[in-house]
Amino acid sequence: MAPSKANDGRPQTRAKGPLWADRSGSAAVGGLPSAVKWQTVIFIDLDGTLIRGPFEPAVFPVVFGELARKTGRDIREIRRRAIHDYLDRQKNSNLPVVQAVDWDDIFKTMAAGWGVDLEANAVEIANAHAGPPDAVILDHADQVLKQLAAPHRALVLATKGLSKYQRPVLDALGLTPLFADILTPDVNHALKNDVAFFGQWPQAAKVCISVGDHYDDDVVAPKRLGFAAIWKIGTPDEETVEHLVQAKSNAGLRQLDPFERPARWEYAPDQTVRPDAIIFSLRELPEIVKRLEDQSSSRSGSR
Repeated sequence: MAPSKANDGRPQTRAKGPLWADRSGSAAVGGLPSAVKWQTVIFIDLDGTLIRGPFEPAVFPVVFGELARKTGRDIREIRRRAIHDYLDRQKNSNLPVVQAVDWDDIFKTMAAGWGVDLEANAVEIANAHAGPPDAVILDHADQVLKQLAAPHRALVLATKGLSKYQRPVLDALGLTPLFADILTPDVNHALKNDVAFFGQWPQAAKVCISVGDHYDDDVVAPKRLGFAAIWKIGTPDEETVEHLVQAKSNAGLRQLDPFERPARWEYAPDQTVRPDAIIFSLRELPEIVKRLEDQSSSRSGSR
């Protein structure tokens, strides 16, 4: 949960227990000890960074298959339309944030527009396939998260997926206890490109670090908000063909220091914001976080 504030403005002590709250209305537990000021909060993306979720292998085939049968449209056309609508709705300021990124609402709106009823339910399918083999941990992510754990750090999951889709996956893969908080658009009714998404966490630490595979959400937005940004290059399961081509053309940079890669990376023409570091594997992350913390400490000590 985001840190609550005592009367003096410091995070307030809560009872021991799971580190993040059940936001459905149960009592909040865990949180920040009153005497602790975090040195670092690490905002970590989920899909494509830590896991491969159940949508590609389980949800999309069922939903798109039903829509194809009922409308006579090509599955590839249906997929393109769904992805387009998912991205386009996020730009619509008149649409509530939670509705904008709700796949069930997207699918049902598409079906209604084509004059058919959709029986498939994305939440039910995602929950039924929340664990392996349809949802899997990538790149030893659970081990890396345990390596990152330290008394001076808060690991905060920052995902654009709604909690009704993400929580069952996190629970099934055993990742839930590894985070101090789980941030989804339905928590603070904001997307990752809005500082409101992060609640009070940016004020609770000296160093804010964002880690993720999505350029706009995990590089551009964090840098605009004053966070350090670590861009994780995705794997074939998570990336588009365009991103794979870009990653392949930059594969020779693997031998470089992660902090040197941003200056040598071949960016797309519209990618004008540079991350602080680029990683090809999560196993590079603990050392990079430590170096960012050391840099912050050095700057503070020189003042």
